[in-house]
Amino acid sequence: MDFGSYRREALSVLMALLSVGAARTRATEYYSSKSMSQQLAGLAQKDPNLVRVRELAESRGKRKVWLVEVGVGSDENRNTRPAVLVVAGIEGNDLVGPFTAVSWVEWLMRQYQEDPPTAELLKATTIYVVPCLNPDASERFFAHPQIEMGGNHVPRDDDHDGLVDEDPGEDLNGDGLITMMRVEDPEGEYVLDPNEGRLLLKADPLKGQKGAWKLLPEGIDNDHDKRWNEDGPGGPNFNRNFPHDYQYFAAEAGPHPVSEAETRALADFVGAHPNIGIVLTYGAADNLRKTPKAAKSPGRVKPMEALDEKDAGYYEMFGKLYRKAIGLGKEMECLSEPGTFGDWMYFQRGRLSLAARPWDVALARAISEPKQEKGKSPAGEDKKEDASFDPNAVKADKKSPKSQGKRDEEERKQLKWFDEHAPEAFVSWQAIEHPDFPGRRVEVGGYRPFALTNPPAGMLADVAAQQADFLTDLARKLPRIGISKIECHLLADSVYEIQIHVVNTGFLPTALSHGETTQEVYPTRVVLELEPECFLSGAKTTFLPTLAGSGGTAKARYTIHAANRREVRFQVVSMLAGRAEGTIELLKAAQNK
Repeated sequence: MDFGSYRREALSVLMALLSVGAARTRATEYYSSKSMSQQLAGLAQKDPNLVRVRELAESRGKRKVWLVEVGVGSDENRNTRPAVLVVAGIEGNDLVGPFTAVSWVEWLMRQYQEDPPTAELLKATTIYVVPCLNPDASERFFAHPQIEMGGNHVPRDDDHDGLVDEDPGEDLNGDGLITMMRVEDPEGEYVLDPNEGRLLLKADPLKGQKGAWKLLPEGIDNDHDKRWNEDGPGGPNFNRNFPHDYQYFAAEAGPHPVSEAETRALADFVGAHPNIGIVLTYGAADNLRKTPKAAKSPGRVKPMEALDEKDAGYYEMFGKLYRKAIGLGKEMECLSEPGTFGDWMYFQRGRLSLAARPWDVALARAISEPKQEKGKSPAGEDKKEDASFDPNAVKADKKSPKSQGKRDEEERKQLKWFDEHAPEAFVSWQAIEHPDFPGRRVEVGGYRPFALTNPPAGMLADVAAQQADFLTDLARKLPRIGISKIECHLLADSVYEIQIHVVNTGFLPTALSHGETTQEVYPTRVVLELEPECFLSGAKTTFLPTLAGSGGTAKARYTIHAANRREVRFQVVSMLAGRAEGTIELLKAAQNK
């Protein structure tokens, strides 16, 4: 693309961004599609030499999916430097991820002006950020009524009755929210929690319990099939739409891998930017709270189902860095989902691919819990002196209803946390008249949409700040190629022996073990600017083995015949670790003979 065309394209993107308005969202609010566009327009306008914003795709709902690129230098330099890719908003109920991603860009811009190490980092690194891949789904947070869904706007026949989106949720109590409803029913499978009347427990037949309530999403059985809200609006969840471990025919997976314009655009972007060495995806899946399982690689005989054991140490190390950054003192169980973008990037593209769920109640509670010494109660007393101490259960007489012990204790703790930090998150149960259940007690309430997956707005800034520290540390761990030494000796008239010592000064290797297996990460190569007939040994292009991180080295050796040449230039090219150039001084070697 010539400069004039590039300038016209950049101008058109900026005008599209600015056309949505000039106001900026407050720092403690979630981003709507409009407010995010406004914010990104302001950032691109503030420092166009550092931040560039362009359209990656357009959603089915005609909303822009933006790509933010952070880094200085020419297009060619930025496209060949080591790079990090951050993807957020890939699942429709992820609002904290987009806020975190945009906040990181803002933080980098400030640090570029104020912190010399960060400025140097952005001169040697390219940062790619897709702040919200699924704007159609996240926009439901701002809609009326508010409903939480993970998929986009593609119409779909969820219940296979030949009709599309014919049974959505309805706001029966007029509060502007689609929550839950509990219906008193002798055929139900739930009982009221005796410890917390706002919650329901699964009836336990082993305890002689008979269900008395049904728990359903709020709405009416529009198609009279005795199922409620089973076919509302909403299409594929983008984080189930990628090829690795893709679940064919699953409800949220889509008709085929990368079936959506947004997921295809992201996959194409990855293919066009092979310099991406580290990926971090915000969403429900998480491999940082706890190190994923690893196994010995079967090579190319069959697909990997676990991390290559040679790569597991890196994931363990990044998990420790992450937990330290967010203040989590121990590992926590975390989810793994099929068909995720993150798994595709590791298992099929061979990149270091991390995934984080930046907030949920369990994480918030674990971070805020006081650190206890072994054998001590929270107040510091010796547990042996207090026989009633049990941090995990409510003690009661065995004949009392409260003696159900630890059953659903986590749900009670979760509700208690909300009562203390965001009481508006739980909507009190309200009795209504329901046309599908005449004469029966029906109550509408439960957690507000998005409350379980995103922090209260007042906590957003703290979550984003913790993530920004980790993300920046992540960018500093990329592999980086360099030249440590050049040796040149004159053997005979115009015949030279040359050794080029290449070093990886970065933390990560130039390719993960699984990156070598997939063959998606090309070997580092040394290219001499010399005619093929000049090589007595060696070749114009020499491929090097993988260079270990933190100082790993490799040599390229040649014997050449180069008459009437004063010097020979060369280039070292690494897919993930960047490029380096050098000059071999033939005349100087001849003079030193």
